[in-house]
Amino acid sequence: MLEAYEGEEEVPLQKVRKVGISFNLRKNVRHDLPEDIYEEYDCMETINAIAKELESYGFDVCLLEQDARFLEKVNFYKPDFIFNIAEGIGNTRGRESQVPSILESLGIPYSGSDGVALALTLDKYLTHRFLAYSGVHVPSFYLLSYEEDLEIADKIFEAGSLYIVKPRWEGSSKGIFPDSVVNNAEELKEKVKMIWNRYKEPALVEEFLPGDEITVGLAGNHHPRILGMMRIVPTTPKNSHFIYSLKHKRDWENLVKYQGPESIDSKLREKISNIAQKVFVALELRDIARIDFRLDSNGDPHVIDVNPLPGLSPYYSDLIILYRMSGGEYREIIKTILKAAFLRNNLYWCWG
Repeated sequence: MLEAYEGEEEVPLQKVRKVGISFNLRKNVRHDLPEDIYEEYDCMETINAIAKELESYGFDVCLLEQDARFLEKVNFYKPDFIFNIAEGIGNTRGRESQVPSILESLGIPYSGSDGVALALTLDKYLTHRFLAYSGVHVPSFYLLSYEEDLEIADKIFEAGSLYIVKPRWEGSSKGIFPDSVVNNAEELKEKVKMIWNRYKEPALVEEFLPGDEITVGLAGNHHPRILGMMRIVPTTPKNSHFIYSLKHKRDWENLVKYQGPESIDSKLREKISNIAQKVFVALELRDIARIDFRLDSNGDPHVIDVNPLPGLSPYYSDLIILYRMSGGEYREIIKTILKAAFLRNNLYWCWG
């Protein structure tokens, strides 16, 4: 599955011997917090799977959980390079930028997108605005941050549309539930207030698109390539309100079916691939990303989410599943991320 990158060269400017993995470990949730608060964080099985692949290439691997001692651990282990999957601490929209900012201040190269791209894409409202300005189709959307914003609820439904209510800056489908789709102003107000109270952040009210959900994986930098794509459909007969919610992601083996690229019309596949590559380049993403699409009633694709920190669990992460459905293997994903990041940073590694 691995393909040569255009114009790639192995430049032995710095030999990498020690590789750190920066991450946030999933914890038990206190009773006074939302039960999905740590949904983006990784379990130890995922960390160990990545470490195993890195060690198989001869690297000395150190684990760097982002906690109160993170900087102390980085200074102690002195890694030459960091494989970053850290989601950040707290509830701010810039949390995914925390580890990249620290590493840049220390001059340590790392995998994945920089802090600017990570902060922008975590904020769904800013992402939609940026992509719409760039000529990429996104659902129509509204931002509701304050009590007075609820006054527009009745006007939103004048066209008779359905809308989905979600938190402004969350990932892993946090705050998105099977009943998050609303069809009247009172339901909208109720869901918006739930977002405000539960997540302490603004609510994004987004046009609900009734078509299929399709997700695409990409890797590279200036000329990203498509790793694969898949269609996500419910196992039960589809109703018009199906959304790929947190409930579906947690129980994916029973609630959804993943269908490979062969299930998607070739012209639509090409169109989605071109849009995904345009989005990757426009947002200046790096090394790896997953981009989610939803089809409207005419079958046209709209970008609904951009994830430059896709999950890397070998068992249940969408990126890994869609890559396998295109004939790839888990270890190739890790190698692909490393290769893109090393080439971008002019780091030396014999790819064999």
